[in-house]
Amino acid sequence: MQFADHFRAMDTGVDVLVEADSLPMAAFLSVKLLFEQQEQRFSRFRPDSLLSRLNRGDEVTDPLFAECCRMAIEAWEFTGGLFNPLVLPALRQAGYDRTFAEVDTGDPQPMAVPSPAEALRLTAGGARLAGGMLDLGGIVKGWTADLAVETLVGDHPDILVNAGGDLRCAGSDEDGGGWLVGVSGETDDDDAWAGRIVGALATSTTRKRRWEAGSGFAHHLIDPRTGLPAASPYDQVSCLDKEAWRAECWAKAVLIGGREATERASASTLGLLAMGPGGVRDARGAMSPD
Repeated sequence: MQFADHFRAMDTGVDVLVEADSLPMAAFLSVKLLFEQQEQRFSRFRPDSLLSRLNRGDEVTDPLFAECCRMAIEAWEFTGGLFNPLVLPALRQAGYDRTFAEVDTGDPQPMAVPSPAEALRLTAGGARLAGGMLDLGGIVKGWTADLAVETLVGDHPDILVNAGGDLRCAGSDEDGGGWLVGVSGETDDDDAWAGRIVGALATSTTRKRRWEAGSGFAHHLIDPRTGLPAASPYDQVSCLDKEAWRAECWAKAVLIGGREATERASASTLGLLAMGPGGVRDARGAMSPD
């Protein structure tokens, strides 16, 4: 029997699905608690979060915070710099300096984005900044979904956690052969892709988190090469991988980097689907119709 729970965290909806003989209330509560703990570590909108303290100049000592920083540096490396967690000043300049519901305008300006290898220093069980400001929102949702599934899979081998499109699953739904999941097309009622997976699927899009800025529009995905909202042929990218945090970082990298990044990602992920206005479509690996 399938049981479901839904709650909001990290400014998005979180869905938890578990195949079990009875209501897995303890599992549902543990996922909610994990997301709240992670938000208290990593929210840039909470002045008392560990991330806010780091950006004010404090050295933060917390093993999970340090691990996320290490992963962010790794993602910067394997995406060739397209994923960069130090875009926060540029993101604020573009207008995303408050929760998305409150964003009304912005003034994007070109600016240099520091290298994480130079500006983000890992210490014994913690981290500090030597320059720039950190935003780990581009990796934390997927990683928290990973942690939730990896923590609970021993007691609940058939489980799925979806944090706003960053999804991790183990086992299968009642029909077997993995979990049936889909990627929305131009509308939420239109599936651009559907299939059964065990592992992770992450989607990054500029179709929703966008706002008027100057004479045009801005969005939340900053190109670290320019400090501006990415100008890409794609407006939605989905990636399949074994872990949600890796899929999430690759999806963002391809959306920012466009067709050149697609080649790099297709060699490193299990599959990808990149879509853009006017029917632009590039499907690779397990997400290819072939």
